Amino acid sequence: MLNKALTFLNDTANGFLSLIYPNNCVVCKKELPDQMEMICFACLEDLHYTHFEKFKEPSLGDELFWGREKIEHVFAMLYYEKGNSTQTILHKIKYQEGQQLGVYMGKMLVRKLSELDWIKEVDALLPIPLHSKKNFKRGYNQSLLIAQGFSEESGIPIKGGLERKKHHDSQTKKSKEERWQNVKSIFKVNPDAIKGMQHVIIVDDVLTTGSTLEAAAKTLKEFNPNLKVSFVTIAIAK
Repeated sequence: MLNKALTFLNDTANGFLSLIYPNNCVVCKKELPDQMEMICFACLEDLHYTHFEKFKEPSLGDELFWGREKIEHVFAMLYYEKGNSTQTILHKIKYQEGQQLGVYMGKMLVRKLSELDWIKEVDALLPIPLHSKKNFKRGYNQSLLIAQGFSEESGIPIKGGLERKKHHDSQTKKSKEERWQNVKSIFKVNPDAIKGMQHVIIVDDVLTTGSTLEAAAKTLKEFNPNLKVSFVTIAIAK
């Protein structure tokens, strides 16, 4: 009897809170059913998936780094285009206090990657670090949140192997060459954090020209040329 009463009170409280703080889909804004989290079933089905996990041939992500830096694997879960649902998700994570969504998307990444053999040999996740000024302004690092969700779902630990040396200007309106010049010397390695590592994943939110990820990989390989580096992002620009 007591358990029934407690269940009733809990359900009533949750129902009352949902009226004040409705749990809506981040994409379509419709109220979510009780069993759904962050994104409704219809929007999940309609996301712009890359299906890179099924590719037998090199993907668009792999090809992006040909002739630049040796990267073991490049995985992005969604295609990003201006105005599509992926842009809505990324904007929410980056600019609208989307901490919970960042963790949620990190867990989604693992579910897509879980059947690939190479993921089992990864020693650590290295989120792209934010400069302290930007971190203070935003209040969080979206790449770290994605890595947290990834770590919770996969068990792969997060390491602070990369640090920012300096702040850089926004990459949004820069050309490919300007982006590279903007980021090529912004990282440094924390040797203790990656000591003994053989294969790491650098985690970020979106892959566009790849300049930031390439700079991070180059910095790591300058410290340890034998280190295997892979990239995992929520999205890739189409």
